[in-house]
Amino acid sequence: MRKYIIVLFLIFIIGCGMNESGNSLLNNTSVPNIYNENSNPLTGTDATLKIPPVPSDIVIKFLAAGDNIIHESVYLDAKNRARSDTPEFNFIDMYDGIADLIKSADIAFVNQETPIAGSEYGYSGHPNFNSPREAGDTLVDLGFDIINIANNHMLDKKEIGLLKTIEYWETKDVLLLGAFRNAEDYDKIRVYEEHGVKIAFLTYTYSTNGMTLDIGSKHIIPMQSEVDLRRQILLAKEAGDLVFVSMHWGNEDEYVPSSTQKYLAQIMVDMGVDVIIGHHPHVVQPIIWAENADGHRTLIIYSLGNLISTMHPSYNMVGMMVTFDIIKEPNEQPYVDNPLCIPVMCHYNTDRRGLQVYLLEDYTPELAAAHGSQLIKTFTFESLRKIITDNIAPEFLSEYYK
Repeated sequence: MRKYIIVLFLIFIIGCGMNESGNSLLNNTSVPNIYNENSNPLTGTDATLKIPPVPSDIVIKFLAAGDNIIHESVYLDAKNRARSDTPEFNFIDMYDGIADLIKSADIAFVNQETPIAGSEYGYSGHPNFNSPREAGDTLVDLGFDIINIANNHMLDKKEIGLLKTIEYWETKDVLLLGAFRNAEDYDKIRVYEEHGVKIAFLTYTYSTNGMTLDIGSKHIIPMQSEVDLRRQILLAKEAGDLVFVSMHWGNEDEYVPSSTQKYLAQIMVDMGVDVIIGHHPHVVQPIIWAENADGHRTLIIYSLGNLISTMHPSYNMVGMMVTFDIIKEPNEQPYVDNPLCIPVMCHYNTDRRGLQVYLLEDYTPELAAAHGSQLIKTFTFESLRKIITDNIAPEFLSEYYK
């Protein structure tokens, strides 16, 4: 009896594997073969599907940091902290509290506020800066990819200082913004490409503190100009998938953007700029989304504040880094999303030494009580947090600040 059952079962299987004309369904060319040629669909061996993979979104993490100001006390502190692997100046340890965050970004931007002309021009702090080249090396080692030098201190060591600064940065694997050898170079749009997404960068400064180029110079200082801004945005839109504009603008120590900042920002919004990265006021200013008549959104960061410095007022010690995503969906234009303010705090002691940049959420009341800032009597741990919550909208802050 058992033999008959087995025979009937085999006949059933064979019959189920035949179509009406008696052909095996497994060989029927009308049924798509979704397996590899070398796979065995009955045993599941190497049963890799031939279905094309669905393209996934590309997400690029961008980070922007504010004014890196190498005051005399900063480089003297770095000199005192020298060690065997940093024999002249040790700046890198000052950034320990934020180093991992910078390295985690796919693209990182910083405004290098001070010239790096070389030791032969003499190291100096405010008002006419010249910083050790180790300060620049440190930014590269931290992972900054884009260095902006278009700011009011770019001619502190006159035109020769600017030239030497340019020559220094050209030895580094970074995109340098703000250095233009002639008018033709000025209109050569700087583009940074990551994962196939091209970002076109423009940069401008409101001033050079009264310093001017030599008579007959071919160098171009990218001064804040509505005419140049409008013309170069059009060039940038042709050169890149996205347009980012770095603006050294606004009034020092003012949390509210000036009328000029708002006016120029509106031009950029109307023309479809994707991100405005602002710096110079030495304090944080609002982050907002603005939309033009076509529905295009622009992320405006009015001022990042300082990254490192030894300015005296406590409010100058609170800055921010801002991260956001550049998202490229299949067959779509890339766009910017998910901006986040990451507040930072620059600490120094009563001797204006012991420089350390912290994430503000890692700063402590004990550190605040030991801070060297003596100018603001209301300097408390709570007042530092309030600078952020008073000026940055909750939508751009982590839960820690809400």
